[in-house]
Amino acid sequence: MSAPPPADLREVRRRLAEFLAGRTEDRVFRHPIGHPSSPSGFCECDGCALAVLRLYVRGALLKLAAHQPFNRLRVWLLRRLGVKVGRNVFISVGVLIDPVYPQLVTIEDDVLIGTDARILTHEFRMSEFRAGKVLIRRRAVVGGFAIIACGVEIGEGAEVSGAAVVAVDVPPDTIATGNPAFIWKRHRTDAEGRHG
Repeated sequence: MSAPPPADLREVRRRLAEFLAGRTEDRVFRHPIGHPSSPSGFCECDGCALAVLRLYVRGALLKLAAHQPFNRLRVWLLRRLGVKVGRNVFISVGVLIDPVYPQLVTIEDDVLIGTDARILTHEFRMSEFRAGKVLIRRRAVVGGFAIIACGVEIGEGAEVSGAAVVAVDVPPDTIATGNPAFIWKRHRTDAEGRHG
């Protein structure tokens, strides 16, 4: 499959802009492309020097945020870069958020994200470009070195084990572990304040 013709590309970029601005209900934007090594029109690196510079500056700032010694400073920087971060969120050192579309990440209240986790908001497949919103719901825990793919929702109270690779939604109050992640139902005890 080849890249879309320029007229189609303008319409596709318009749809992508609407998706990025949150004017659609879709959680994932998809569009067919040619081989990922060919210019697709979706990567800022295919654009003008200013677009490439913006991407690299944003990436450097996100990396700087990831290595701040204080959580409050990390959260403040992430918010300034477009990530939606709730209250009482702890983001460990080294957590990297995709610099292409950081505005697609929402982290709700009372979330813990472990050391060196990765949150992705876009990907190029062999014949498709995807950009997706990542939503980490209240009280969720993402373990260290975990990878969360674009378009994934981590449910309320869910846990993602360390080094898990999550490419599908994780339902509330479950545990995702492994590569690829396998979803386990969690049994809560009365001591945790929930029955189940």
